[in-house]
Amino acid sequence: MRDLDLINIARDVIKIELSSLKKLQFSIGKSFEKIIKTLINCKNGKIIISGVGKSGIIAKKWAATFSSTGTPSFFLEASNASHGDMGQITSNDVVILISLSGKSEELKNIIQYASRNKEKKLIGETANKESILYKNSDVKFLLPKVKEAGPDNFVPTSSTTMQVALGDAIAIACMKYKKFGKQDFKKFHPSGSLSVQLKSVEDLMLKGKK
Repeated sequence: MRDLDLINIARDVIKIELSSLKKLQFSIGKSFEKIIKTLINCKNGKIIISGVGKSGIIAKKWAATFSSTGTPSFFLEASNASHGDMGQITSNDVVILISLSGKSEELKNIIQYASRNKEKKLIGETANKESILYKNSDVKFLLPKVKEAGPDNFVPTSSTTMQVALGDAIAIACMKYKKFGKQDFKKFHPSGSLSVQLKSVEDLMLKGKK
């Protein structure tokens, strides 16, 4: 294969994924607003995020981004949830499940458990309107159907790119709603490059009489 062919493949992948992001952009509406308000109003509970496979990896990224921008949350391993970790979900919690198909076997027990008690809120993010996740979620976000950026349209690429972007959009919207700024960010990233840039005299000076 020629080098030019490799370059064209890369450009085509990015072009297809950009197209999926544009579809996501125009899918943002009332359901997105409901997600933000649900998370903002979660003051006496926890935000728990889960998914399976690639969606599970992305769920971890969501939890990390949320927590670092002023929306404390943690990742729940879906397979472990059915073996005792379901006890981490309590009243007043918000559970976010990420699943393109919305019917992953590992998520069914979490969906059932979260939907039994209406003091818990279940947010479902899926591309399947007929799925168990979509039908049982209190707040639903329907991802647009997109073409995957690979041969035969079966490798998760465009769809996972959308999932990452949606998580970032939610995190930043919550961050701005809470007026979470640079100084707040600095507290959570004491070893980060931004923290170094924002270091004050007080951070450097000796305390007390000296």
